Amino acid sequence: MRLDKELLLSRVESLAKELDLKYHGCSQMTLKAIQEVLNLGDGNVFKAASALAGGVARGGEVCGALLGALMAVSLVFGRDKLEPTTESKSYKKAMEVGYKVFDEFKETFGSVRCRDIHIRLFGRYYNLRDPNELNEFISSGAIDKCSDVVKTAAKIAVKAILEHIE
Repeated sequence: MRLDKELLLSRVESLAKELDLKYHGCSQMTLKAIQEVLNLGDGNVFKAASALAGGVARGGEVCGALLGALMAVSLVFGRDKLEPTTESKSYKKAMEVGYKVFDEFKETFGSVRCRDIHIRLFGRYYNLRDPNELNEFISSGAIDKCSDVVKTAAKIAVKAILEHIE
C-alpha cells in the first residue's frame, strides 16, 4: 500500500500542476486533479468550484487551491443528507480531515489567504479583478508559482484522505 500511496501522491501533484498551467483556475484544477486520481465526484462538483479561484471570485481571500482541496475532502467524508452537525459522523469526519488539510496548507504557505500567499511568492499582491494587474500577473510568470500551490494543495489533500481511509 505504501508504494501505491506514493504513486498517487506523485500523480496528483504532477496532474494538478499540468492542469493549472494549461487551464488555470486554482480551485477547479486542484479539485479536478484529486477527482481524477481518486475517482471522485462528477462534473457538477467541478463546476461548483468555478468562482472560488483567486481567493474567492478573484477577491484575494481564502486560496482557491485550498478550497478545491477541502471540496475533495468533503466529497470523500462529508454529509450526504440533511442532519444536525452534532449528530453527523460524516460531518465530524470531514471536519477532522479538513482541519489537517487546512493546518498543513497554512503551515506550508504561512497563510490561507490568496493575497498573503501572493506577497510571499511574488513580493506583492496582484489584484486579479483588475484587467491590467491580471495581465501583469500572467506575463510575469506568476501562474507557474501558483501552479506549485495547486500541486501542493492537491498532495496535502490526497495524503490526508488516504491516511483517514486506511
